[in-house]
Amino acid sequence: MARLTLDLAMDIIMDGISSERQDLLRHMLGLAESSDLIPDVSIDGSLVKYSGLDSTSELENSITEMLKDAHSLLKENRDFVLSALSALSNVPSPVGLCAMVLSIAVELIISTEVEKKENKDSTSDMMRRVFSEEKASGVRDTMEEYMKRLRMYLHEPTLVLEETQRLEKQLSEQLTRLKNSMLHDNQMSSRSLKHWTNGAAFHLQMLIHKARLKMQSTTEQEAQLQGHQDHIITALECYQRELEELLKKYKTYKKSNISVTNLHSRFITLGDPTLLHFFVVKDEEFDRRSPALFFPNVSRTGLSDDYVNYMFDNGAQLKELKQYFSDLKGKIKDLILQNDEFEIQKLLPV
Repeated sequence: MARLTLDLAMDIIMDGISSERQDLLRHMLGLAESSDLIPDVSIDGSLVKYSGLDSTSELENSITEMLKDAHSLLKENRDFVLSALSALSNVPSPVGLCAMVLSIAVELIISTEVEKKENKDSTSDMMRRVFSEEKASGVRDTMEEYMKRLRMYLHEPTLVLEETQRLEKQLSEQLTRLKNSMLHDNQMSSRSLKHWTNGAAFHLQMLIHKARLKMQSTTEQEAQLQGHQDHIITALECYQRELEELLKKYKTYKKSNISVTNLHSRFITLGDPTLLHFFVVKDEEFDRRSPALFFPNVSRTGLSDDYVNYMFDNGAQLKELKQYFSDLKGKIKDLILQNDEFEIQKLLPV
């Protein structure tokens, strides 16, 4: 919605809502969310999509959609494309991050032959969405290097395990440095927090994939499984605690650059004269502001801080961020044991 109208403001007055301030905060948050004014610190949709127990199904659905979009390509370059895609057959453990890399591989095969269709949800664009124009980021470089290595050794699980063990340690160290820079070195920003949240989610998926590969190479599954599960849950709980610390610091940071201002006020008459204010939320970090919100007379003391508090308690994006780690915790064992079959041939046109 572009803005709340005077009619809606009058409905609020006529309904006689007692908690005007709470209602104002709710409408301001809704307007900010619909106006894309909420800072994005979320985990990227592609990483979320391939984090669950249905990652192979997600992969098959993505490839099916890509092949539909590339219908003309398959007519003109059928042999080349089918040969390139067939090379992705018989991949061990095609789940989790491996499924995500397979999706990227298919996107790249198709995009080399046709003009790439703009798709804001493209898996291959995940790094650009998360890190944007960041000039130097160890977290980005390690994530990108791992995806490259995983793609190189898709058919060689022993080498994948070696690279996973090497690069997950490197990513863990970089996430610690990034966290400390935000907590202790005055480097907090929405961009840095987004890098950390995505890096932490990615690292947990690396740990799960490492455990998955180790479990598939041993016959002592019961003895090994609990140990792997405990290690991953320990890391996950550490990230949950760190996320709470970071969000507390982030809230203080956002209070320093988010403000609610009253542009002007005017009286309207509904039996008795009623004063309406025209509120605007400004975010100086991104130099953006919301459309004006009409609302009847409320106390404006401390309104900016109250709005930020309300946003952190009720914003959908922040709730989903916390929920990601909570949901993942309950699936660790099943994710380690996950080993779905993937046959790209059954998705290819006859």
